[in-house]
Amino acid sequence: MSLPHARYIVLHHDGEWKINLDNRYYGPFSTQQAAVDMATDTAKKAGSAGYPASVLLMNDATFDTLWTSEANEDG
Repeated sequence: MSLPHARYIVLHHDGEWKINLDNRYYGPFSTQQAAVDMATDTAKKAGSAGYPASVLLMNDATFDTLWTSEANEDG
């Protein structure tokens, strides 16, 4: 059985930068970069624990992939 994919979505929500994971919001963060850094650090830990993980930046209705465990298996 495979582990669920952890998708950390960085977005501007209610005037603040937040991270959405499994429809739960974390934050707020003072800047977009602070939210990206926290999401990436946490996603790397999930990836090290064997979970497929990625960090996405939500721009309106599109998503930019900033980090993924599949592309970074060596570090």
